[in-house]
Amino acid sequence: MRLRQIAIASYNLNECERLINKELKINTAYRDEEVEQYGLNNIVCPIGGEFLEVVSPFTTNTTAGRFIDKKKGPAGYMTIFQCADSLERRNFIESKSIRSLNSFENGKYSDFIINQYHPKDLPGALVEIDSVRNTNYKEKYADWPPAGKKWRQYINEDYVTGIVGATIANDNPEKLAEIWSEVLDSDLITKKNIPNLLLENASIKFVQSKNNYNDLVGIDIKASKQRLNLGRNIKLLGLDINFI
Repeated sequence: MRLRQIAIASYNLNECERLINKELKINTAYRDEEVEQYGLNNIVCPIGGEFLEVVSPFTTNTTAGRFIDKKKGPAGYMTIFQCADSLERRNFIESKSIRSLNSFENGKYSDFIINQYHPKDLPGALVEIDSVRNTNYKEKYADWPPAGKKWRQYINEDYVTGIVGATIANDNPEKLAEIWSEVLDSDLITKKNIPNLLLENASIKFVQSKNNYNDLVGIDIKASKQRLNLGRNIKLLGLDINFI
């Protein structure tokens, strides 16, 4: 299982794009028209072989809009994973009484299989587990249809080269970590009394929630010396960004 994309929800897409470029020196590679059916615009920006997405409502009464209102501003929204066979994974997950929220296959992208899971059954962040047929998902720059076909030419690794971690805050982090471990078929260890889920390319930490500090609260990004020299931690669009 690979952590492939993190999504942030915000009302101000242009400002998000400006801040992301300023702090991370990454480029927008793609704007996906498919998300418009949900009342959203988006940008998808490569960080090495992983991606940072921002989704932004352009109409009222959207799930993302309600989420932003609940968080009182931009916030971490989705954790998107890639594996070899997400259909097989979906069958297992649904057998655990975790409902699918959205599932798509053979749509606009014929080789791309999308599975999203209900956050009431699987809290912490909106979880999506996808697969791309005839693709080795472990390759750093493996095909990723949500970023279009030309995303590789937009990569800038002057500051950042990959997403290597995420942090989820919850009232019962130990229990939630066990659920995520089973869902993602990934090993769970404890470091300094904090549950850590080990993926192919990243780890997910589960920490205790606090006031206005819950769900997807941070990500770890592999950074160059140039970026590290500017500081190892920033707050960006509701997320704690740790440069490693």
